[in-house]
This record gives sequence, C-alpha cells and structure tokens, in this order.
Amino acid sequence: MIESIVQKVEQLPPVPNVIHELQDMYYMDSYNAQDIEKIIKKDPDLVANILKVVNSPIYEFTREIIDIRQAIVMFGLEQIIEFALAGFVDNMVDFNLDLYGIQETEFLKMAQHKAKVATLLMEEKKERFILVNTAFLADVSKVILANYAKDQGIIFEIEKDISLNELDEVEEEHLGTNSLEVSALMFDKWNFDEKMITLLKSFKKRQDDMQEALWLSRQVVALDGSIYKERGEKSPLYVRLERM
Repeated sequence: MIESIVQKVEQLPPVPNVIHELQDMYYMDSYNAQDIEKIIKKDPDLVANILKVVNSPIYEFTREIIDIRQAIVMFGLEQIIEFALAGFVDNMVDFNLDLYGIQETEFLKMAQHKAKVATLLMEEKKERFILVNTAFLADVSKVILANYAKDQGIIFEIEKDISLNELDEVEEEHLGTNSLEVSALMFDKWNFDEKMITLLKSFKKRQDDMQEALWLSRQVVALDGSIYKERGEKSPLYVRLERM
C-alpha cells in the first residue's frame, strides 16, 4: 500500500461512539424509538448531521423532517444508521472528487443506491445489516484516492456510467491501489465489524449470496449514482431486483 495513502487513512477522525452504539443496538432482541433517541442525543452534532442528510435532495423525501424522534419513527434504526454514516462521511474530509468527475451529491447518491440495492438482495436481518453497511461505505475511500491523485498530479478519464467493479481496475492501473483496498484499511481504523472487512476483501470471489450481493450492488450502480439494472442480468440474484 502507498505510504502516503496509509498516512491519510491514519489521520482520519474516528467514527463517533454513538454510531457504534447504534450498530450494537441493531443486534439486540428488543429496542424502541425512545432507546434509539436516547443514544443519538448523546451527540448533538450527530443529531444535526442526521437531520441534514434526511432533508437533503439525495433522499427525495416529500416533507421536511425537523425532529430526530420523527425521523426515528418514520425510518427505523437500520435507515437511521445509514443517515448517521452518511452524515459522518459528509463531514469527514474535504470532498474533492475532481479525479472522478462527480460532485459530492452524486457520490452520496451512489452510496445510498448501493445500500438500497443491497437491502433488496438480502432478507436475513443480521446478514442484511452487514451487507448494507458494507455496500454503503465500500467506496468511501474515493475521497482519499482523489486527494492523493491531486497531490501527485495524477489525472485520467473515467466514464460516469462505468460500473464500480470495473472502476477498481482503472484505479489499480493508474494509482497502484484501489478503493476496496483503502476502504478495508478505513474499516479497520474505525473498528467496524470484522465481517464487514472480510466481505469487502473477498466479495469478488462471488462464492455465496453475501459476496454476490455486494458484487451486484457495485455492478448495477454507476459512479454518479445512476442505476443500470441490465448490467446484473447474469447474476443469480438478479430476480430480487425486480422490486426496484
């Protein structure tokens, strides 16, 4: 791994403890909206970030959400964790994505659509949680790679409709590493579930439904967040995308 990229990862802020508490709560047998709210309100910045994400154009909700309890009741814990992660990523580093030719809104839309696809592909609750979180954050390292490329004066052309799986190879060719390798470092830095790290490192083997689902989410979602369902037609899980 390129030393300067490793250093950039090591300098990242930690994931707020509250997000880890929410993730732990998801595995509990029972909890209610009050329990979720109690945890979130430990971190006022997180409350503000969640409400900012909920009301952003990316999610296209029809009415403004002004209260965190309202958001919890409307969307549930799984979605709230996604909003919390989106808010954290949004504030994590300077979003210079010139290398990829996309804006921050497109980047977050891409992450959200991967999570949406992943949700459709896995029914079992605990497996779905691992899959959705991994899909949502699998390409978070692009902000690191884009800043590295800027520092090094590296530029290359990328089509916005390229699949994320194909883009890994382009990154490897021009940067000597790719988003998956750097994201795995970031997951480790943030003390994410080891299952997420293992899935991120192994999914291209496509040996089980979890691996296939992550591959498919990155195959049908493009760099700018557009969805091309036809690119997943040969996948054994493709039928599950009919609900999109």
